[in-house]
Amino acid sequence: MRKVLFSVLVALMVVPLIATAAPKKLKMGVTIEKYDDVFMRYCLDQLSDEATKNNIDVLAADGKGDASEQIAEVENFITQGVDAILIHVVDQTVAPQVTKLCLAANIPVVYFNRRPPDAQLVDGKAVAIASPEETAGNLEAEFVAKKLGGKGNVAILMGNMGTAPQIGRTKGTKDVIAKYPGMKVVREQTANFQRAEAVTVVENWLAGGTKIDAIIANNDEMALGAVLVLEEKKMKDTVVVTGVDATSDALKFIADKRLDMTVFQNGSAQSRGAVQIALKILNKQKVPLFTTVPFEPVNFGNYQKYMK
Repeated sequence: MRKVLFSVLVALMVVPLIATAAPKKLKMGVTIEKYDDVFMRYCLDQLSDEATKNNIDVLAADGKGDASEQIAEVENFITQGVDAILIHVVDQTVAPQVTKLCLAANIPVVYFNRRPPDAQLVDGKAVAIASPEETAGNLEAEFVAKKLGGKGNVAILMGNMGTAPQIGRTKGTKDVIAKYPGMKVVREQTANFQRAEAVTVVENWLAGGTKIDAIIANNDEMALGAVLVLEEKKMKDTVVVTGVDATSDALKFIADKRLDMTVFQNGSAQSRGAVQIALKILNKQKVPLFTTVPFEPVNFGNYQKYMK
């Protein structure tokens, strides 16, 4: 009788332990191009906050602008047994190897902010969430064309060569300019998305003597660099400058009528969306191969809507 009673008591003690066992906490590996990029750090903060709200651990890594470094980080995530990998690729050359590694390890990968070539997307296994880059370039060039009355010389500040934003935004800009016989691109050069590099590039352009009526930048940091040079040369009133991202600095410049226009890129929606998409995949839910987050034009007339 005592043995039976003891067995019953043990069973009663074990059952609650089993019933209250906590579910496995998910881990997601996240790598971005550079920690020192203003917009990308904002995206990482948004992503991390969304993960925390969903009780997910984030293992974050700095790609340092190096494709080989980023691939090594993905390999490290796989070794650490993460449940999903979220990646902002350094450039388009990274995607084939990343998709191959993740498929082999049976770990879903979500490309965010930068869309890889379609060949690297696989239904339910390798997907992307980003904004259509050509649209940003379209919006910038259309604003400039209107400001200049369809006539003028345009210079383009490009981001890191080979990246989706550099390729798409530059093409979008040129596609619109080509519609206006009175407009032409007289200068185009990379400043690697950096303000300081843009300062140097624009100084050299102006020293060359070519007349420039507008500078269209692939991002805000480069646009602000251009503004600083033009202000120093007392030329800002005669040159239209545009950028992309609607960063807090860019919005302040617009508020002070120093920057003419930017394009809002919803980094929060891209980054938080990447977490939600990864969760859906892990929960065996259907997700689109590519999720589009729209761009929005921002100028002095509506900038307050985007102030944080």
